[in-house]
Amino acid sequence: SEVFDPLYNGTTVGQAIGPVTFTSEGARLEANTAYVRYVIPTTITSGEFAVEIKGLRANASGDKSKVFGMMQGDPDANDYITNDYRVDVQYRGTAGFPPNAVTYRVLYGSAEDTSVRYEPTTEQRMSSVLNLDPNTWYYWRYTWGRTVRVTVQAGGPTGPMIYDVTRNSGNGTYNPQPHYAFVGTPSGRSGIESASIPGTIYRNVWISNRSKP
Repeated sequence: SEVFDPLYNGTTVGQAIGPVTFTSEGARLEANTAYVRYVIPTTITSGEFAVEIKGLRANASGDKSKVFGMMQGDPDANDYITNDYRVDVQYRGTAGFPPNAVTYRVLYGSAEDTSVRYEPTTEQRMSSVLNLDPNTWYYWRYTWGRTVRVTVQAGGPTGPMIYDVTRNSGNGTYNPQPHYAFVGTPSGRSGIESASIPGTIYRNVWISNRSKP
């Protein structure tokens, strides 16, 4: 129930899908259709997903563009957007509402039941517009369990916090069987404008039921 993937060493412990280039900085997604996926051998019902990301830029193309995510089942056989255990962490493009907003959506067992849907309020989303610099590394961290929380730090894990939104998630349990996780995401029903963000570089992926050391 743990993944550590440096990605700057020319390979991945997951599976690269689509045009992914491995560089000395990390894995660069060359298109909306590119992502790296991980099959988690033992489902993590409460845990942490952390990753360092470079190449995110304000006013990029895209809609509800995804930074990373999770779901139940193989994305080749299951639609990511309608998945009952979808997690998507977003940095919205120019077609998003509003553009350049950080936000997320988490489903604890149903794509229809709003009592197990967790996301920032509209007011929180509207106040979470960030003009990210493509030359800066950002440390993104998502934790889940009885609360869900997304944080973003500029410059890396010790940098200043620029985003921090927590929601209580007391209904349901995050229990995908099998558990898949992604840097970037599959496209699904919403199309490629709501999928991965081209030009993003990922390194030091951590997915675990414990905090990153």
